Amino acid sequence: MSAYYDLYETPSPKGKEDEPSLHARICPKVTYTQKEFVEHVATFQHLPKSVIGAALDACIDELCDLLADGNIVELGDLGFFSTSLKCLRETDDEKKKIRSESVRFQNVNLRISSTFRKKIRRAMTLERVHSTTKKSKKIKSTEESRKEKLMLFLQKNICITKTEYIQLTGLTRHAAIDELNKFISQGFLRRRGISRSTVYVKQEEETDKQDS
Repeated sequence: MSAYYDLYETPSPKGKEDEPSLHARICPKVTYTQKEFVEHVATFQHLPKSVIGAALDACIDELCDLLADGNIVELGDLGFFSTSLKCLRETDDEKKKIRSESVRFQNVNLRISSTFRKKIRRAMTLERVHSTTKKSKKIKSTEESRKEKLMLFLQKNICITKTEYIQLTGLTRHAAIDELNKFISQGFLRRRGISRSTVYVKQEEETDKQDS
């Protein structure tokens, strides 16, 4: 058996025009409930379901109590459980300005042990699939309406970047680049600059400059 994964586009930080890259993400097959997990353990470890279920419930209850008491708990090769806090208002570390009622529990942290990670790495076999849950960005506008927006933008600005065109139209990065290239082939736009400094200008502006 294999773990399934698919590749997703990594969004670039706002204002940056880095080359698009992809990252891998697991496509989960199913989500196991506690009951199903207990049945799975009972089947493969040959232990009574009632014993596993009771032991699991007891472990969860005791883990909760120990963490609530401000402890760190190690669960074998799994790793260490601990808690984090948050302040409900800003503080400059002066004790008189922050009180205990302004501090709250935030989350439970799990620091996985290297042994547990190695066990998963050795056991995992990966297979790429096309995820059925991957959402494609729905574009409501038409190419004609986007071109009109572009014309209005270029009436007020000398040029437009890829990032600005993405923000203007709502297209994905790949779709925006494809459309800008299409406008170039139509003679509507002209590309200036290279790599991250690339901008797009109206073709007639370039022609006018050359004539003058």
